Amino acid sequence: MHSALSLAPAARSDPPAGRSVDPSAPGRIVHSFRPATAADARAAVEAAAAAAPGWAALPPLRRATALGGLADLLERRADEIAAQITREEGKPLGAARGEVGKSAEQFRLAAQLAYLVEGTSFPTETPGTFAYTLRGPLGVVAAVTPWNFPLSLAARKIAPALAAGNAVVFKPSPVAAGVGALLAEIAVEAGVPAAVLPVLQGHDPAAMDALLRDERVRAVTFTGSDAVGALVRERAHGQARLQLELGGRNAAVVAADADLEQAAADVAVGAFGLTGQACTSTDRVLVARPVAAEFMRLLAAHVQALTVGPGTAAGVTTGPVATAAQCERLSALKGSAVAAGARIVAEAGAVADRDPEGFWVAPTLFSDVPDDHPLVTGEVFGPFCSVLPVADADEALARVNASSHGLVAAIHTADLAVAHRFAARAHTGIVKVNAPTTGNGVTPPFGGWKASSGGAFPEGGRQALDFVTDTKTVYLTHGS
Repeated sequence: MHSALSLAPAARSDPPAGRSVDPSAPGRIVHSFRPATAADARAAVEAAAAAAPGWAALPPLRRATALGGLADLLERRADEIAAQITREEGKPLGAARGEVGKSAEQFRLAAQLAYLVEGTSFPTETPGTFAYTLRGPLGVVAAVTPWNFPLSLAARKIAPALAAGNAVVFKPSPVAAGVGALLAEIAVEAGVPAAVLPVLQGHDPAAMDALLRDERVRAVTFTGSDAVGALVRERAHGQARLQLELGGRNAAVVAADADLEQAAADVAVGAFGLTGQACTSTDRVLVARPVAAEFMRLLAAHVQALTVGPGTAAGVTTGPVATAAQCERLSALKGSAVAAGARIVAEAGAVADRDPEGFWVAPTLFSDVPDDHPLVTGEVFGPFCSVLPVADADEALARVNASSHGLVAAIHTADLAVAHRFAARAHTGIVKVNAPTTGNGVTPPFGGWKASSGGAFPEGGRQALDFVTDTKTVYLTHGS
């Protein structure tokens, strides 16, 4: 996954300092903000550390009420928030509304988690001794979030941390700074004290260093690129608990017995939905050779039915990519693939009245891509997909497992034995059977294997409490 977070000086392709822009019309400023400095980062941690004990001491009902109220407000203001997401990140309004709904669901789940910060009692070998555990919040958690799901990924990190009684220093991507500011504003309206959720805007490397190195920050949860994840790991202080959700090099496998029409529809969603800007997007399709030509024809039809344009325009299925850097990188990747011998099988069309300066990248289906090209070996993180014929599901599995990353893989087959064998043997944190690689529920754990993750803590569901709490074991001797 590519993140707008930077620990290095801003490049010329970054948004102007203190501003976010509309990727469908980059001359249009969407939100202005004051970039945080190192002093601001230290002040935010100071405020959070001071506020955390009071928030933790509240009865679970009080925290649950605030989180449930936050969910209610997200739903009531869904149109406003979705419009802000579309203006800053570019996804079509329908997808943005779906993101708001998923975020409200995250906070509703967290309201229940507030009651589940539980201990356990244990039998002991010593007479007259009672052994039990206490679970409590860490104190201060830093949540560093990307631009591709500026609301829902923030909710997935912030909601369980608040539920358990932590304060959270929230660092949204500057690309979607307005969405981050709006979430914090709504949280305060719902009853979360401002000092419990301070916000740091911008991409000042000194501010990030100050946040990561502050030993009062007990945990850092980050979603973004491998490169920035490595910098977070390097610069965080030695006692910080880390949860790093990083890149995905995701494949969909289509067996010879698959329902090809449904498989093509699912792959189209996984590869081209959200302009391919999801860490779970499908980068490549490994298709059994006997059905590869027919599958290619079906998938090409889905690509040709897509329409690129502003996310607010009627009939648009695919918005712009989020940043100028994304646009330039993907354009270069496409040109490189064609120069290396790849064939463009199909491309999406576009609306006529779009701003020519917008960050437009057409969804594109490729074949004949060399095995060593980055379209096959790297994370695409854009609306490109390659079809690669294979002998069977076993060869496909071997290719999936050869990747350095292991976030998600999909298998399309009518044979449950094949599906079970693939799910058991795939070296990925998530396996989808007869479904797109994208799309995840709020209650199951979410996390990758190998280079797709850093730290031992997946996100999502009840398991999210493991990352944001500490466990203490108590031996109480009371006599025989």
